Amino acid sequence: MFEPISFDNLNETDIREEILAPLIRGLGYRSGTVHNVIREQSLRYPRAFLGRKNSKKDPILRGIADYILEAELSVRWVVEAKAPDVDIDNDTIEQAFTYANHPEIRAVYFALCNGRKLVVYQTNRGPQSAPLLEINYEDFDSKYRTIGNLLAPESIIRDNPSIKPEIGEPIGEGLRSIVRVTNGLISYHGSSVNIPALREMQTSISSGALERDEGGRLVAFLNTVAPTRSMQNLNQRLGLSSFEIISSDSRISSNVDEPTTFRGEKIITLPAGERLLDINTWREIAIPMNMTCIVIITATGHLEGNRFHGSFESIIDYQSFNQRVSLYGKFEMFAS
Repeated sequence: MFEPISFDNLNETDIREEILAPLIRGLGYRSGTVHNVIREQSLRYPRAFLGRKNSKKDPILRGIADYILEAELSVRWVVEAKAPDVDIDNDTIEQAFTYANHPEIRAVYFALCNGRKLVVYQTNRGPQSAPLLEINYEDFDSKYRTIGNLLAPESIIRDNPSIKPEIGEPIGEGLRSIVRVTNGLISYHGSSVNIPALREMQTSISSGALERDEGGRLVAFLNTVAPTRSMQNLNQRLGLSSFEIISSDSRISSNVDEPTTFRGEKIITLPAGERLLDINTWREIAIPMNMTCIVIITATGHLEGNRFHGSFESIIDYQSFNQRVSLYGKFEMFAS
């Protein structure tokens, strides 16, 4: 796309037509589309914008932005063309920044190109910050994917998602009113049965959510993944791979001395012939009769930043066999 070129006799218009126009098209921007191009937009700078308030002495300033690029007609960045003999210095950077930071534009990035190189800055960091990207023209082809990873429409949308303001009551300090659980870990430290392997077992929390029910109580929905396929199958049959636990509290405590407790209970009936993992032998067996299990989970912990952690106990009551197994240990989960 970018053949060798001599910059000796080129001017600013040449840079726009020969370098920036192909680059902008190649990235995926077209005028009149959802990824729009606005060329040579005239901008008016009110006195108040630059702290100039004297109507008799301070003139209204104007400027023209070379290119304004709109990803999905919502997120913007600007690029300014300069002649090859113009240095990209503090003055030119400041000019491009004022376009990007203009109240009518509010661009996330601003870029300058004098043909010899392309330099990209992040607007909210200000004109004195280091550039996000600086690439010489001779490297445009080899680093084209790098440019696209920052400036292509899908990259702009990916890195600048639309965020709705949070107006609900927070679940906990620094959290939203509905919280997504991104990951976590359940570590078993002991049990009521003498099976050493259980003390080494860990189960991952793969996803989940924290929110409030109609009564204002905290409710946690969690999905887990066991370390082995056979254990995962057992957890799925016992309803432990996905479960719901509830707290009478309306807010997660950040006080280690006054933790929040969640509790959940499930009753599962398995038909005769169902194959289950025997945790004594670690082999699957067919159960000889219908089996009813009551599973009770209790977890108590407190919030530190976005980490909710503490201790737990799981009780599995195999009523048909008159046997109860208790597992206990530590847990942690991370919220966003």
